[in-house]
Amino acid sequence: MLPITAFPRRFITAKARSKVLVVSTMAPSPSHRRQVHSTSAAVSDLVTSNRFQDAARKHVHARTKPVNERPQRHHHHDDLHPSSTSSSMSSVNLTFSGLYPEPLWYTTSPRTPCNDPSFPGLVDGQLHSIAMPNLTTCTRQDVVDYFDNTWALTDMLFSSFQSEAAFVQPPPHQLRHPMAFYYGHPTCFYINKCRLAGLLDQPVNAAFEDLFEVGVDEMRWDDMSKNEKEWPSVACVQAYRRQVYGVIKGLLESHADFADGHGPITAASQSWALFMAMEHERIHLETSSVLMQEHAVDNFVKPDTFPSYHPSASRPRSAKVPVEGTDYPVNRMIQVATHDGRPHVVTLGKPPSFPSFGWDNEYGAKTVAVASPFAASSQLVSNGAFWQFVKDGGYLNQKLWSATGWAWRSFRNTKWPQFWRPDGPQGSHEYRLRALFDEIDMQWDWPVQVNLHEAQAFCRWKNQQDDNVASEYYHVITEPMHQLLRNDLDKSNPITSSTTFQDAILNHLPRHTTMATTAPQRNTNVSFASFSPVDSMAPNDQGFHDVFGNAWEWCQDHMSALPGFKVHPVYDDFTLPCFDGEHHVIMGGSFMSSGGNGASKFSRFHFRPHFFQHAGFRVVSSAVTTTTDGDQVVDVMTSCVNAPEPHTVVNPFRTSSTFVLHPSKVSSLFLTKLEAQAATQWRDFGAGYDNVHVVLPGDASIQVDKLERKGEHVGSVLLVVPSALDAQLDKDDEWERVKEGVLPHVEKEGSDVRRVSMVHVSAWRRRSTRTS
Repeated sequence: MLPITAFPRRFITAKARSKVLVVSTMAPSPSHRRQVHSTSAAVSDLVTSNRFQDAARKHVHARTKPVNERPQRHHHHDDLHPSSTSSSMSSVNLTFSGLYPEPLWYTTSPRTPCNDPSFPGLVDGQLHSIAMPNLTTCTRQDVVDYFDNTWALTDMLFSSFQSEAAFVQPPPHQLRHPMAFYYGHPTCFYINKCRLAGLLDQPVNAAFEDLFEVGVDEMRWDDMSKNEKEWPSVACVQAYRRQVYGVIKGLLESHADFADGHGPITAASQSWALFMAMEHERIHLETSSVLMQEHAVDNFVKPDTFPSYHPSASRPRSAKVPVEGTDYPVNRMIQVATHDGRPHVVTLGKPPSFPSFGWDNEYGAKTVAVASPFAASSQLVSNGAFWQFVKDGGYLNQKLWSATGWAWRSFRNTKWPQFWRPDGPQGSHEYRLRALFDEIDMQWDWPVQVNLHEAQAFCRWKNQQDDNVASEYYHVITEPMHQLLRNDLDKSNPITSSTTFQDAILNHLPRHTTMATTAPQRNTNVSFASFSPVDSMAPNDQGFHDVFGNAWEWCQDHMSALPGFKVHPVYDDFTLPCFDGEHHVIMGGSFMSSGGNGASKFSRFHFRPHFFQHAGFRVVSSAVTTTTDGDQVVDVMTSCVNAPEPHTVVNPFRTSSTFVLHPSKVSSLFLTKLEAQAATQWRDFGAGYDNVHVVLPGDASIQVDKLERKGEHVGSVLLVVPSALDAQLDKDDEWERVKEGVLPHVEKEGSDVRRVSMVHVSAWRRRSTRTS
């Protein structure tokens, strides 16, 4: 990608603001040999009305509010709605907050949620997600409605911004781009993917479609080399969104794939790219909402059309010290037994004939046998239950954490969950809760929002608290186990007839309803703007709450390909780079999940274990057995066991569902020998060079930063993990790459558990030395 300074100045940066929204059109060009929509054929509503332009000139960038200055919420403007307002709404009272009034954020002209009571997804004045289209039976209007709903949900989320600074400021941890990127990225994705599919023949704004094309998947929690760019202003990106909306709307209104009587739309169809772009935007609707939680609360105010928090958020002030059974429910364990000792057989994968969009990792098929009985908590772990772990010093007890988890906790100096806010003297363990747009009283019965490291540490702590470490192994759920918690229609079983084309997001969501009010009752598909109590939604047939919705569930499984996996040519790197043993599966979706992003039973998403999402976990208990050699072992079947290629590195996945927990003396000697052999290979890799300095995964940036600050002479060779430092060192003339290879990395998951992965490494020689 070109550096930002190499781009032609087609956009106006936040430092050089314009008071005019610029909308350009593209010159005509020859049409593609397939059905191609020329970007010059934009519909007339690409250009906003004069009244909108006048409003924008008055309110956009007239001044820049300080990031932490909370604006007044209720300034009424009766004349700031677009002239395209429906005749039934000739006048409207608008609430003005932030950069400009909420209706002016919507770029779905002529109809918007603010001028059309029948706008898709609008229920009692609040905008929710609608059902996924059935790609065999959908009408053109069904597809247009789904697109408008998708697009407007993004507009609604970003209408909460209160200042330009909040738009261009990176999150505090510096691991992600500023929110400006996430406003423009889903937009340019439509254009780039439609061009690859042959649906469009030209860019709309080549500079934007480069700048916003690629996001970041931070390699480690200490990788902070981001955000060295200058970002366009809100007005410029919004004008771009308005233009792209018109182009894509034109495609939907004209493409033959959506004509009456069309055949099934499949992954081989040209129009698949359009559904891919819609579902991609829905992914970023959710991930953007999490990033907003990580920013200062004063940067945002809840828009009027945004769904309300769950009603439980308005209860009287919560107790300072939560009591189980009073402030949060008892979380009983439910046994999932085998049938007459026979293993449960689970089928993973989405049938290619299923009539809804799916991502590449959903397809293929794998039959998995869950041989051992297990028990799972009936509910997600609540804030109240997790508070007990916090108060007991769980964040300060290294024995409860994996090596990588403890390194993350120590680096961040984490002492409580990310979205808890201390609300009393130090050590009092009194907290409030950061919701999407506000800090509210702690909701002890909502699911705790944590990363995988924290979830695993809690499981180890809970195992000790229950005093059953010798007989039970507590862990987060696995993908096959999640299938076994589901009702029959929610399982990804093979399709045997048309009656089995069942998915709640496809079949069970009538118009003008939400998933929270329609059976099966779920807090998903943007029904609410928050979590709900872990026992508020009705349990399923087996007694489990929130198997779908409320919060994603962290899984033990690493993301891996199912047999038969194929990349899609329009998006060949959606999942492929994540078959690396570094990304864990999450299942079930959250309150902000919608469409194919988590609200579908086939969804298989994945994140790095330090990443925050609207995710929690439930506790699973598997039986511990003792072998004839005296080893204590447990059988936990994950979807990644013996996963087929592709792999990004030498097979990073488990080869057996059984692993040793508390080894005998012989096994302990084996672990010691394993670590010694790995250390020898690292040492031999640097043979022939003096003063070799080894930088291991997880601490790379820390070590190098310290060495650079001190100006120390670190020897003639520095060994690094490319995913962490190669790009950084490649830009530094002081370092020269001399060797590359693959070495074993042994990670200590616990006192008696090791995880071995093969990592690409490279050797770098310092061209000159420095002295302090």
